[in-house]
Amino acid sequence: MGKLLAIVVAPIFILLGLHYGIRLPDIDHQISWLIHRSIITHSPLIPFILFILVSKIRFQLYRWFVMGVCLAFAVHHAFDLFPRGWTGGALISIPFYGHTPALFSWIWIGFSVFACAYLAARLVRGLMDIVWYLLGLGYIFIQTVPKEHTWFGPVLSLVIAVVVAGIATLFQQEGDEI
Repeated sequence: MGKLLAIVVAPIFILLGLHYGIRLPDIDHQISWLIHRSIITHSPLIPFILFILVSKIRFQLYRWFVMGVCLAFAVHHAFDLFPRGWTGGALISIPFYGHTPALFSWIWIGFSVFACAYLAARLVRGLMDIVWYLLGLGYIFIQTVPKEHTWFGPVLSLVIAVVVAGIATLFQQEGDEI
């Protein structure tokens, strides 16, 4: 039953997480007290909360769903890292404060790309999960590209984030074994 779950059911839950997660950062459009690109929704906060919950529940299907959400957040933020210009709505906003400077916004969004890719990598439990991680990342990226004005910068930032997250995850696992 374990292999059947990993081969058939995992992609369904990862896809659900991807499709839900790619839209979730922009929920700030629908919350009256948040300005677009809120530090609350355009951060690893929501993926981190889900990650903590799934680590407490330890239910496979939720783990794959959260992996999809984390990957989608990483992709969403990778595109947000390359706006047409670092002014107005491209800047991170803090509730009751306003927009942050461009440099802070760029660093924050870049950190969010890495953090979300890292959280997703921490949910990987085997070879099939690695396959679903990479396929899910590629799938949601390809789904997002037609809605955006650029693709090279986001690809580069995701490749760097995934490689660094993978290395960090390997070191974390080695540290757990000691």
